[in-house]
Parts: sequence; C-alpha cells; structure tokens
Amino acid sequence: MPNLSSVIPYISMIIAAVALYRNLKGDTKTDAGQMMEIIVKLENINEGVKDIKSEVKDIRTDMDKTKERLVVVEQSLSSAHKRIDTLLHYCDKEDK
Repeated sequence: MPNLSSVIPYISMIIAAVALYRNLKGDTKTDAGQMMEIIVKLENINEGVKDIKSEVKDIRTDMDKTKERLVVVEQSLSSAHKRIDTLLHYCDKEDK
C-alpha cells in the first residue's frame, strides 16, 4: 500500500485542476454574457445615433427652407422700401 504522504500531493493536484477547470468554465460563461450585454448596448447606441442623424437632416432641411423664405422676405422688404421712398418723394412734391 502506498504511503499516505505520497498520495496527498497527487490528490491535491487533481482537486486544484478540477477547481481551475470549473472556474475557467464559469468565467467563459460570464465573459460571453457580458459580451452579449455590450453588443446589445452598442446596438442601442447605434439606433440612437441613427435617430439623431435623421433629426439633424430634418433640421438642415428646415433651415434651408427658412433661408429661402428669408431671401424672399428680404427681396420683398427691399421692394417695399423702394415703393415707400417713391411715395414719400411724391408726397413731398405735392406738399410744395
């Protein structure tokens, strides 16, 4: 029969190997779960960025339309000023 003191190190090594295997297996599952969470969060962020880009595009379109309307209003205002000046000039001639 083998000596008990010579068998104990081998039993300890087997127990340590089993414990190490179980820990690594659990870490792999945990890592996979965490990776899945990160992927889901990144997909949510991506969707948010797409929404923001769409909103910015809509804002740019609205700004372009507003610029076009501003140009038309400025032209109309300029034309109105010219007519007012003509009327004032005409009124000044009649008063004299």
